[in-house]
Amino acid sequence: MKKKIIAVILCGGIGSRISSLTKKTPKSLLKVLNKPIIWYVVNSLLKNKITNIIFPLGYKGNLIEHYIKKNFKTEKDNFKFIDTGVKTEINDRIKKIIKYLKNYDEIILLNSDTIFDFDLKSFLNYHTRKNNLISLSGIKMFTSWGNIIIDRNNLLKKFNVNAQISSYRLKNYDKYEAFRNTGISIINNKSLSFVKTIKNKNFEISLYNKYIKYKKVGVLVFKGFWYPIETYKDLKITKSDKKIFEKISKLKKKLSSKVK
Repeated sequence: MKKKIIAVILCGGIGSRISSLTKKTPKSLLKVLNKPIIWYVVNSLLKNKITNIIFPLGYKGNLIEHYIKKNFKTEKDNFKFIDTGVKTEINDRIKKIIKYLKNYDEIILLNSDTIFDFDLKSFLNYHTRKNNLISLSGIKMFTSWGNIIIDRNNLLKKFNVNAQISSYRLKNYDKYEAFRNTGISIINNKSLSFVKTIKNKNFEISLYNKYIKYKKVGVLVFKGFWYPIETYKDLKITKSDKKIFEKISKLKKKLSSKVK
């Protein structure tokens, strides 16, 4: 039997780290290459045949709803917009929409301020094949900082910027390889019963760590393009960094050819 899938795009935050730009415009509507960030998110879902989407609205949610309904007229009947409050934590936003999720087998949870080019169908196949309750997606990190590479004598071997970090280690977990969480996850409906009981403000820590002991939380590391826009600098880099600009341009063209 084919599973019923729904996506939840978290788009209610104030965007305090980029507040100079979000006084009048919610972060998800800030433009990258003349398209709002959320345009990339919605079209990426539609490209992967994920058409049922819930938008838990908050800060300036009316502007987001208006934009989506205006620019996705043929798909808007599959969209649901829920006002979940301006200063609502993620776990409470989920609680407020949970009744709309009960008829679906799997929920794809993702952010509205991240541009990505992943094969979500392969992610869903992985989730099903492994019989996971929760599947997270990771990616190797890029850094825009200056990087100092030294030899054994502490002499400079190389200095560069915008490098990819192939892997990294975390304190107390130095035996394990770590990856950046993309914020894109798949949650089986069976896990929703626990969501109702979450009181900790950090939704991800509470939910994901709950199911680790059952060995039902899997991770798929993507090799595709992923770019979060968390600060003004991140937004500026989409224009100034040639590689980032080219990748987003290529993605925009691909999404435009698939979905108008």
